Amino acid sequence: MILLALLLGSIGTADLVRTRFGTVRTLWAAAAAGILVFLLAAAGSGLAWWWSPVAAAAIIGWTLCTRESGTALRTRGHRSGYWAVGALALAVIVVFAFGSRVPAASGPLVDWYTALPYAALDRVEFATFALTAGFALFLVESANIVVRLALRGERSSTEPVTASVAPEPETRRWWRRSRVPASPAVSPAVPSFTELKGGRFIGPLERLFVLALLLTSEFTALAAVIAAKGIVRFPEISKDATGGSKAEYFLVGSFASWALVVVAALVITVAPTNP
Repeated sequence: MILLALLLGSIGTADLVRTRFGTVRTLWAAAAAGILVFLLAAAGSGLAWWWSPVAAAAIIGWTLCTRESGTALRTRGHRSGYWAVGALALAVIVVFAFGSRVPAASGPLVDWYTALPYAALDRVEFATFALTAGFALFLVESANIVVRLALRGERSSTEPVTASVAPEPETRRWWRRSRVPASPAVSPAVPSFTELKGGRFIGPLERLFVLALLLTSEFTALAAVIAAKGIVRFPEISKDATGGSKAEYFLVGSFASWALVVVAALVITVAPTNP
């Protein structure tokens, strides 16, 4: 599972760097940062060197295919994001199925983890620890990209209706010829859809918190968190004047976000260990 942990952590690092700066030039810098993290972690955990070019291709492919997801997915270019998410999901399934055939991790990172003076970590293997850290990095920003893809069909157009403007009539005055602007026939604007505020920052915190509750089997607290989120958002959703689209937007985004956390918790919990 160390391979999956390093891949998810590297992709998460690349997306964090890209979101922090958000320019086209930093697109490659973000991919380079993710590759560097993978190389350092692979060297510290004893992973075979030939996994590095495979991971580099995966990180570059993910970064390029999701380049339209810096702030919001545009009308064009979002389909490549779907392919990237599908390829990543397939990679997770393949690594999960055959990850136990990869030799057990060994090296400076494993020695550092073993030397940590925390009794609670004595029962946690290094592969599980690395997998949890990798998923945590992925859930911070990369999961936002997946959620935005899930919300593609829930976004309403915010472009105003283009109104036809009558030509300005020409008038004569004694000092010059001028045009008097005519009053444009303005059509009523289409009500725009306003996204729920703070989701980009609340989402990562919520996912990390839910992941911690799932891994510690605190299901009562988890139910309280989910209920509290609905209560907090209810006043804003109840004032929705766009035909209930905000409620649908809220539900789709929440369930997509929680689904990622559930998958992460399942993989971490039932991941096969190396012999």
